[in-house]
Amino acid sequence: MATTKGFEETHERILQGALRVFSQKGYSAATIKDISKEAGCNSVTIFRHFEDKLALFYAVVERFHMVEIDEDYLQARLTYTNLHMDLTVLSGYFFEVLFQHMDILRIFVEDGPNFEPLAKRLWCIPASMRNFMVEYLQAMYPNVISLQDAVLITETFLSYMVRTCLRMNVHEGIQEYSKEIAKRAAEVMAGSVEMTVALCLLHVGKA
Repeated sequence: MATTKGFEETHERILQGALRVFSQKGYSAATIKDISKEAGCNSVTIFRHFEDKLALFYAVVERFHMVEIDEDYLQARLTYTNLHMDLTVLSGYFFEVLFQHMDILRIFVEDGPNFEPLAKRLWCIPASMRNFMVEYLQAMYPNVISLQDAVLITETFLSYMVRTCLRMNVHEGIQEYSKEIAKRAAEVMAGSVEMTVALCLLHVGKA
């Protein structure tokens, strides 16, 4: 039993290390030596777990591609009466979750187009966030904002968020989410909230 547990712990440590290395260096530049150093094991150990670098790369994507959100947490904080307040809540929470998944997002952006088998796993806008916000907008404005318009508004809102996350991480070198980042994100996202409110009201006015 101890041996099985040790194998599983090493397996997870290799995946975590490979995630960081592939994200920082890209698939082509990353080496098994880099990954072994990051994971705290030797190369032989990695090859006991994975056939080669490509198999490890695919395993990393399979392990980390899912983005889950706490819908109960959000529902408890949404008013469904004050759009501006609700979008501020959503933007803060979604931004934090995106930032915490920055490693896999960078892999998708940098290497995704080069690996056709990854197509079913790729995302720039996580489905969990997209679906939640679309449902929110339709509940907020039943029979007013169509599904198509709700999707368009949602994707505009989330795309801005993704670009902001990438800019902070890639160009400014910020690696970890912190109170300071939360403050900066709130200031940046305020403009996106205002824009999204205006978009919603525009569609409501057309109804």
